[in-house]
Amino acid sequence: MEALKFTLAGKSAFFKKPDVNTKIYFTYNNIHKVALLGLLGAVTGLSGYYKDEATDKKGKPEFYSSLCNLKVSVVPNAYRGYFTKKIQYFNNSTGYASDEEGGNLQVFEQWLENPCWTIYIYNGGISQDLWNKLCDYIQNNKCVYIPYLGKNDHPAVITDAEMIKLEPVQENHVDSLFPGSLDLLDDTQAYHGRPYIFTEYAPYALEDKYNFYLLKRFIYTNCLIKQTIPDTFRYNELVLAFY
Repeated sequence: MEALKFTLAGKSAFFKKPDVNTKIYFTYNNIHKVALLGLLGAVTGLSGYYKDEATDKKGKPEFYSSLCNLKVSVVPNAYRGYFTKKIQYFNNSTGYASDEEGGNLQVFEQWLENPCWTIYIYNGGISQDLWNKLCDYIQNNKCVYIPYLGKNDHPAVITDAEMIKLEPVQENHVDSLFPGSLDLLDDTQAYHGRPYIFTEYAPYALEDKYNFYLLKRFIYTNCLIKQTIPDTFRYNELVLAFY
């Protein structure tokens, strides 16, 4: 199967967790599927969120409707899959941010430092014209809108893009993030080194009515897996799970 592979990186990133909206805003550790589709939508010129003025309801973002059938696999290029994070403090004094006195909003955000992922994508059902455009733009450093990592404070850098071949495989380990349960893991055995497990709940889709995030547990581990993970493929020495 043909797939698109590229490296996605930046000096910083912020993928906001919507369940915390108080003094400090927190980030997911890895780029999640909805954010990745938004980035690919920016590259290809697809629009984002909008409100239907007639019904006063938000519709599905064009990038999501057009790209949600892409299958993605994400490999975090960090020790045991964990990126360092720091709290950043700054003022938003545009006057549009809030009703704060003086129009100055003090913001505390948790940012990822030097994030880097290897991204693999295959066409799971989007239009062939859009797939061809996406592959062309990513490989040839073209974009309609500037891609960023969560917010426009964090420009994305896309490098090493190429088309590759994937082979279906069933193995007892996975080298990418994958959705699943901790019950699937044999945490007494690792296929290399000492066992480790990184996990977090992250968005994988948008809910139909309100565009809320739908979450799943994602795992990154070198532990052996007791059951077959669906939609896994081999590329060189790597076993990649797609979702």
